[in-house]
Amino acid sequence: DMLLAVGLCTQVSRTWVVTPTQELAELAKRHGATVIIQEGPATLNGAFAQAIAEVSDSAPYDPVALMPGDLPLLQPGDLAAAILLARTHAMVLAPALDGGTGLLGLRAGVNFQPAFGADSFRRHSAMALEQGLTVGLVVASSLSRDVDRPEDLSSVLEMGASTVTSAFLRDRLQSQFRS
Repeated sequence: DMLLAVGLCTQVSRTWVVTPTQELAELAKRHGATVIIQEGPATLNGAFAQAIAEVSDSAPYDPVALMPGDLPLLQPGDLAAAILLARTHAMVLAPALDGGTGLLGLRAGVNFQPAFGADSFRRHSAMALEQGLTVGLVVASSLSRDVDRPEDLSSVLEMGASTVTSAFLRDRLQSQFRS
């Protein structure tokens, strides 16, 4: 669902996916993404640091939008808004409902080390303030609803009835009740 939404976002010129697994790499390639095979320990912040380094070398004048891979309700317009804000702000943040960060956008050339995880929105905001970076804020349901807990799956089923993720979940739930 995320790759489909990113593909529909007119502000995205190139999609990069960092993954340690071949299966996800193949899926990303089928959706036209450039794949970066994750090196070292498979941590989210390690993946983002690797992505920033790779993108900075390959596309040094482009903004970067970093998103964890668990935003099945992502809407192209919300992503476009974040990318457009990166034209006028050094950093763009989208808060997640649980206090995390749904998106961290960086204007080209901004040096920033991501700190995703619990309470990351507050940490990212504080780090930006310490570095004197201007911050644009995108408050959007599709960027705030990641899938970290079982109850998050209920939101996906409720709000994203036509998504691939919802179809997958409905199929799994139906097969459980058939058994």
